[in-house]
Amino acid sequence: MSVRHDAVRAFITLSGRGRTWRSPEAVEEAIARRAPWPATAPTPSPGVVVARTEDDGWPVVRLVPPRASGAVVALHGGAYVFGPEPQHWSFWRAIALASRRTVVVPLYRLAPEGTAAEAVPHVARLTSALAEEGPVALLGDSAGGGMALAAAQLLAVDGHPVPLLLSAPWLDGRVPEPWTAPRDPWLAAPGLRHAADLYRGALPMEHPFVSPLLGDLTGLGPIVVASGTRDVLHRDALRLEERCPSPVRVLVGEGLLHNFPLLPIPEARPARRAFVDALR
Repeated sequence: MSVRHDAVRAFITLSGRGRTWRSPEAVEEAIARRAPWPATAPTPSPGVVVARTEDDGWPVVRLVPPRASGAVVALHGGAYVFGPEPQHWSFWRAIALASRRTVVVPLYRLAPEGTAAEAVPHVARLTSALAEEGPVALLGDSAGGGMALAAAQLLAVDGHPVPLLLSAPWLDGRVPEPWTAPRDPWLAAPGLRHAADLYRGALPMEHPFVSPLLGDLTGLGPIVVASGTRDVLHRDALRLEERCPSPVRVLVGEGLLHNFPLLPIPEARPARRAFVDALR
């Protein structure tokens, strides 16, 4: 592991970011402090045009590179209760420039105000509409990875499989098999389960909108997954590979943190290249 990776791990530990996920009460306290929805979109940055639109009540941000062809619907993590962070926008900009695809970021309503029953069909409709204009793929990290897989299942039922690019996806809201060795300094099962409880609304936790790993995995497009072993969600990536009949390529980051492809570390580069290669 690189010095930068160890520095990020130390920052997470020393800053106490992991405490948010240690209990339901800590999650509720963090929600009370979060920024108002929707998230603030990035200012224009070199190489891409930032366009803001709306889709059925959701703000949608498009990162458009030169000579763009095709689209990627990017769904952010944050356990369904927090919006995108600066590293999300940096990651999406890099994907847009390298793939020459427009990255479409729907700023979905956060839980508990926004629920799975609203979010998943909305993402599927948006993706389907983009597919009528050209090639489209779904990109999701952490909770956004679960939302992407759930939306892809709806699209597969309609006979429209799309490629899936997943970073540290959270695919089972129950978090039934927490990854405990080595210990994850960032995430913990109690807080994640509470966030999933807020997101599920009236749906059972086992519903495929909330736990898409338990849903129908047939008919999906090709899947690329990047997951670090020092991540409480790592088991979800391995279980997806075991259960899904579609091609699943799992890029295992030995000893790496949750969502390592989005981190400013050299270990992120191979995963980013694999995502771009899949889009090309």
